[in-house]
Amino acid sequence: MRDTDGEPQLGTIWKKTERQTMKPAMRFIPILICASFLPIGCATKPSPVPAPAPATTSSQAIKKQQFFARLRPIVLAENARISKDRQRVLRLHRHKAWLAGADKRWLMELATRYRMPAFDVRKETDWQTLLRRVDEIPVELVLAQAANESAWGTSRFARLGNNYFGQWCYRKGCGMVPKHRAPGATHEVARFDSVEASVASYMHNLNTLGAYRALRRLRAQARARGQRPQAEQLAEGLVHYSARGKAYVRTLQAMIRQNRRLMHDS
Repeated sequence: MRDTDGEPQLGTIWKKTERQTMKPAMRFIPILICASFLPIGCATKPSPVPAPAPATTSSQAIKKQQFFARLRPIVLAENARISKDRQRVLRLHRHKAWLAGADKRWLMELATRYRMPAFDVRKETDWQTLLRRVDEIPVELVLAQAANESAWGTSRFARLGNNYFGQWCYRKGCGMVPKHRAPGATHEVARFDSVEASVASYMHNLNTLGAYRALRRLRAQARARGQRPQAEQLAEGLVHYSARGKAYVRTLQAMIRQNRRLMHDS
């Protein structure tokens, strides 16, 4: 079905990421010296410096697992709240010709919250658009974006503002000013009272803003096929989340594949 969303596009978010590489240790020098003085017990003396850790260590896995463990229950709770609303919309849709006044008021409040203030219970297209918006975001996708956007929870915005998704705001004093904000730009990085508020705001953005219409279309298509929407598939609809475009999508998909076990072990 044709998407009926019509909101303006959201500004994209630009970020730099850094990668650290490790140079292999040069072990041959101490080995030669030790061999030369073997009679005085050099070979039996333990080295005071531990060997360099490999690129993927158990400590890194533990830190990732702890990150996912902190966020996963919050994501599940928000998805449960959205799912409860969705199930009620589906139930009311089946009986739309006999809606009670209280049900109509609830629908209008929900539709307004989902940026559909002109929702009309008599229009099937409005019902379908609302159902496209009131739906869950795959947990793996939320966790991957949180890890990417917050540098695994270490970014200034995550630590000081509970902002794990790089969300902007446009009212002076609403958040934190980026250090490298372009001259003349007025946006700030939003500050949230809690991680729960950050997750709820992020998921609401994906479910309502025009920039993510493609994500909602992919999710609706999976539902129509009787399939559960998958994180890697829906990531294709986030091309406008970052100025990196398709490269950003590929990064998210790789993070999902590489960390899937840790996400669920948490």
